[in-house]
Amino acid sequence: MLGSYTDSNSAYTVLAGLARGLLITAAAVAIPALASAQSAEAASDPPSFFVLDNTGDPSFNQLLGINDGRIIVGYFGDGTTITNRGYVLVPPNHYSAENFLINKDPAPQTQAIGINNKNVPDIVGFYTDAAGVTHGFFDNGVMTPIDDPAGSAPHVTTPLQNLLGINTSDEAAGFWTDNNNHEHGFIVHIDTKSPTSSTFTEIPPSTFPGAVATQASDITDEHEICGFWTDAKGNNHGFSGQKNHFVTFDVKIGGMTATSTSPFGCNNRGEIVGSFTDSKGNVHGFLAVGNRFSQFDATGSSQTAAFNVMGTFINGVNDDGDIVGFFSDGHKVNGFVNFTHRNDDPE
Repeated sequence: MLGSYTDSNSAYTVLAGLARGLLITAAAVAIPALASAQSAEAASDPPSFFVLDNTGDPSFNQLLGINDGRIIVGYFGDGTTITNRGYVLVPPNHYSAENFLINKDPAPQTQAIGINNKNVPDIVGFYTDAAGVTHGFFDNGVMTPIDDPAGSAPHVTTPLQNLLGINTSDEAAGFWTDNNNHEHGFIVHIDTKSPTSSTFTEIPPSTFPGAVATQASDITDEHEICGFWTDAKGNNHGFSGQKNHFVTFDVKIGGMTATSTSPFGCNNRGEIVGSFTDSKGNVHGFLAVGNRFSQFDATGSSQTAAFNVMGTFINGVNDDGDIVGFFSDGHKVNGFVNFTHRNDDPE
């Protein structure tokens, strides 16, 4: 199994300066090294699939976002036995901590979820404070809470907010949860000079007939949004499009329509990734281009649940078609990356 863990929970100013510079340097060095390792193993057909688990918790890792520089964000820790600890990963094993700091100490829980394509990437995710309130965060070298006022106190008793994806215009996708535990999707245009002046556009459940909840999962540089809405039976249905002009879809493979479809990522080429539940209750990853769907099951994945995760989830996709996600092997939850060779192909 590839990957190693280096703890880095020092003051965030260090990460924001020196470590961010090292991260970009590592991106230029480590990825060709990984490609060389692939080629050495099988020059005619180099492998693309890798399990990458941070040994801070070898039993639970999720890789959630990947940019065009093949820089990955994710976290380890199931949140109970071991707390969530966010990280930035340049494969195969260059890790930097990505944890929200409160009074110079890591927040009780942090997940790094989305990353954009800037030369020095911006990162979004969420953290939970000591009072049990969950906030979205934005990191452009300075970590800042980003909370939708509609999902904050006094409207919600115990606020729970997430930021899940971000484009190069610093538009981020996310959701807040109401007092009935229903999600409400939104897009926020982050004001990097004055984050409290950021503007929010709601994608409420009323956007979709029959919906009780919505989640905005990602937004592309072309302002295309992907996500899902949830019906009264608890099943999800995908959507994509631009603000309030959305198309609903469900994964269809082999003439069968998925019981539940959950898009988690989309790229500038119109590709959407996520997970779906089939008629037998099994969970698989999917890739979609228009009305064409393909199933992806991680090597070694199992429908036996581990830490309440079963099957395969694809959570992020970059413009080269590289995907990241996580899967249950029946005993633990593993992060994975599947590289394509499309970026090496002549156009």
